[in-house]
Amino acid sequence: MRFLLTLALSICLAPMALADPVEPPRGSALRAEILDVLRRDVEPRFGGPVEFVVETLLVDGRRAVANLTAQRPGGAPIDLASSPLVTVEGIPPDLIDGPTVQAYLYRPGTYWQIVEYSIGATDAWWWGWDCRNYGDFFPEPLC
Repeated sequence: MRFLLTLALSICLAPMALADPVEPPRGSALRAEILDVLRRDVEPRFGGPVEFVVETLLVDGRRAVANLTAQRPGGAPIDLASSPLVTVEGIPPDLIDGPTVQAYLYRPGTYWQIVEYSIGATDAWWWGWDCRNYGDFFPEPLC
């Protein structure tokens, strides 16, 4: 999975000559900012508070990719069958590959924004992206 996320980041950043992406260390403000932005969007879909187990979190300048596993605070598993993903959104539980969260984020100024994210992806969630659909998230040299 780390390979796929690195590949996704590479595709998004290919036209630019940038340094290698870095992983923000545990306890850093940067890591907390990114995870808090994602938490705000996914908690309602999981039906309550979550904490993340970080599988991969890579930042390259103003862009970031994340591969996370959500759990309840303290480590309890999330019951996907009773979550709003199933009960409200109507996603069949067998189409959710666990409480995983994959995301691509962009920082246009002083705050992070989610460009795309997926919960429980069973395939390459980023396949088919076209930077022309994202306006300010991809400055002119990228498209």
